[in-house]
Amino acid sequence: MDEDDIRLANEEIDSALSKEERKAERKRRKKLEDSLETGTLNPWERYRVLLDLLEMYNDISEMADRKTRFALVILGAVNTVNVLIVARPEIFFASNRVSGPWVGVYLLTYVGISLFLFMQAIGALKPRISTLLDQLGTTEPDHARVVGLRFISHIRSTDFESYYDEWKTAQFSDVNREIALSIKMVAEVVTEKYRSLHRLYSGLMILVVLSAGLISVLIYNRAITS
Repeated sequence: MDEDDIRLANEEIDSALSKEERKAERKRRKKLEDSLETGTLNPWERYRVLLDLLEMYNDISEMADRKTRFALVILGAVNTVNVLIVARPEIFFASNRVSGPWVGVYLLTYVGISLFLFMQAIGALKPRISTLLDQLGTTEPDHARVVGLRFISHIRSTDFESYYDEWKTAQFSDVNREIALSIKMVAEVVTEKYRSLHRLYSGLMILVVLSAGLISVLIYNRAITS
C-alpha cells in the first residue's frame, strides 16, 4: 500500500468520524431541546415569565380603556345626530315640528339605552382601588402565606424599617407568589372591564340601528309628503 492509499484511507476514517460526531451532536441538541420543553422553570425563569404575563394583562387592560373611550366618541356622534333631528326637524320633515306618539316612545327608549351605555363606560373605566387596598389574609399556612412586599395595603400599614427587613429576608418564592397573586387580581379586573365593554358595544349597535331606522323613516315621510 503506497502513501496515497494510506492518505485516502485516513481521510475516509476522518470523514466517518466527523459524520458520527455530527450525528452525536444532533442527538445531544435534540435531547437538550426536549429537556427544555418538558423541564420545570427555575425561580428566575418563573419570575421572568410571571412578569411578562403581568405586563401582557396590563396591556390588555389599557386596550380595554382605549376601546371604551372610542366607544364614547361613537356614542357622542350618534347622540349628536339624534339631537340634530330634534332641534332641526325641517332637515328631514316637510314641517319644522316632530310629532306623533311614536316620538315619545323613541325618545324614552333612546335615552334609557344611552344612560345604560354611559353606566357601562363608567364601569369599564372606573379605577379598582379596592383591588389595590384589600388587606391580605393572615390565616394561610406558612407555605401559602403572602408577605405583602408588592401590595399597597401592607406597605402602608408597615413601618419602613420592618418593611425593609422583610425585603432583606425575602425569598424568590415570596416574590413569585406575589406576582402570581397580582396576575390573578389583574385578570379579574380585565374580565370585568371586557364584560362592560361587550355590553357597551352591543348597546351602541342598537342605538345605531335605531338612529338609522329613524332617519330612514323621516326621509321617506318627507319624500311622500313633498
